[in-house]
Amino acid sequence: MYEEEQALVGVQAWKERSLIDLLHFRRLTKGDNPIFLFLGDGESVTSSLSAEALHRQASRAAAHLARTLPAGSRVILLFENGLEYIIGFFACLYAGHVPVSGVYPSAIGARERFIYILEDSQAQAVLGKKETLHLFHADGDTTRPVKWIPLESALKSSREIEPVASTSEQLALVQYTSGSTEEPKGVCLSHRNICHNIHAQLISFQYQDDDTGLSWLPFTHDMGLVGAVLPALAAGNPFYFMAPDKFIEKPSRWLEAIHRYGATISGGPDFAYRYASRLSPGDIAPGWDFSRWKIAFNGSESINPETLDAFFNTFKSHGFKKEAFYSCYGLAENALLVTSGVKGAGVKLWTFDRLALTQGKALPATAGSSQDTTTLASCGTTHEDQHVHIVDPDTHAFLPEGCIGEIWIDSPSVSIGYLNNPLHNARSFITIENRRYLRTQDFGFLYKQELFHVGRLSEKFSYDGNVYYTNDIALSLSQSLAGALCMVVPPSLPERALPVLIIECENTPDASALRAAIVETMKRYRIQLFEYFAIRKGFVIRTPSGKQRADLTLANILTEKTAILLSGDTHSPVATSASLII
Repeated sequence: MYEEEQALVGVQAWKERSLIDLLHFRRLTKGDNPIFLFLGDGESVTSSLSAEALHRQASRAAAHLARTLPAGSRVILLFENGLEYIIGFFACLYAGHVPVSGVYPSAIGARERFIYILEDSQAQAVLGKKETLHLFHADGDTTRPVKWIPLESALKSSREIEPVASTSEQLALVQYTSGSTEEPKGVCLSHRNICHNIHAQLISFQYQDDDTGLSWLPFTHDMGLVGAVLPALAAGNPFYFMAPDKFIEKPSRWLEAIHRYGATISGGPDFAYRYASRLSPGDIAPGWDFSRWKIAFNGSESINPETLDAFFNTFKSHGFKKEAFYSCYGLAENALLVTSGVKGAGVKLWTFDRLALTQGKALPATAGSSQDTTTLASCGTTHEDQHVHIVDPDTHAFLPEGCIGEIWIDSPSVSIGYLNNPLHNARSFITIENRRYLRTQDFGFLYKQELFHVGRLSEKFSYDGNVYYTNDIALSLSQSLAGALCMVVPPSLPERALPVLIIECENTPDASALRAAIVETMKRYRIQLFEYFAIRKGFVIRTPSGKQRADLTLANILTEKTAILLSGDTHSPVATSASLII
């Protein structure tokens, strides 16, 4: 049993302890006041959960799990967004098991992803709703012996158990990465990793007693779980949730819910704001009021300045303030948040010399000059004992401000390592002079002590001696093509010698106008040889968290030729070469 004096700990105490301590603290401070409120239809509250109710239900389910599985078992959570996921997560912790997250059951490719994660994690059990378990079990594609445990059955337990004692260094979660560039990896996060990071989020967001959150992000992704569910518990304020498919199906539901429930904190990747800014006038309620929306966070993919302008211009008459935009950079290997902006300051945009960036230098553009430039969004600064370094990935030399290199992090949030993956652990975690660093495989630079992200290692390629990142080219293409969704697949010798550009179009574009716009954009990068495809909507492949998979999209459209509206390539008499940097 917990002692009463232990229970009355503050934020600093649970930060140093465990998620179980956090839930216990919230039981005492919030009791039966609802914290988690779920919009089952994407619009109305259909169920809610207080800290006390979460404890009781997790205790009952944990009693069943403790009887059924050996201590320390890994348990895959197979739930859509819903209160059941939160109960299942804490039931595992209460029983002394390790929840494994990363499969959203209704997502495209979910069964294949589930089978991969089941084998890779060597999980002993799968916990989910009975109907979902039946669908996945019926496939018969799994060969490993595994227990399928319906949450409904676990909740029928006639007794409750006290949570198994846990320490801050114990494993609390295996979070599988989205797999946007390679096979998903199981990120092992301790209680300390997660508690430290959600505390950093509370500090960076400057949570207030009257703040209200709202999220449609999938619980199975780090942004939805560590960035919404667990901070909601830590803050103790009402937090509204909906399923991601409710947002994708009808983006206006997100904005309607922000208005209806007075959300002060909500957000998502850049594409969410792009979708919302393209709502038809008939989908925008004249009475929407976004004046309470103080933090509109934007992370997970590159921030497009044109998206920010479009969203602001669409909703400024509804009280939305441009200063509410809030940039974030994070990744599962650091639990989630690494850097963020300043509340009320908006997203800081800086213009840099494009050619210098391709040569590894960040030189701010001179006002009135004729140099070719590009505008990048600051990812902000670190919080709470987190440190970001820019490092030469080959020599491990720490680089000064203005030099582009690999982003390294040292922080109490940095993961224990990848599950059953010694090769990736050796590549991604390195100790120098008794300090342990996470090598993110992201590239960027520091300018005025703020982080700017330029791309992933997998997005990096060379062309005629210059270095490019596919996301930067895609952003420029989008800006040249009226905000169209654009992707770039890097060259990959010997299979693919040239960069491939993919442009999603509402209708069949004018061939000559499209080609002219593309060629003009690529001239700014001094890239003369490339292929391009204009494709219909509906053929872009995304991860469960919404990240684009350019490589799989290319494979998809080459297989499904009806997806292609137009295609073409360019030729130049000038000898050039393209090669992927590995």
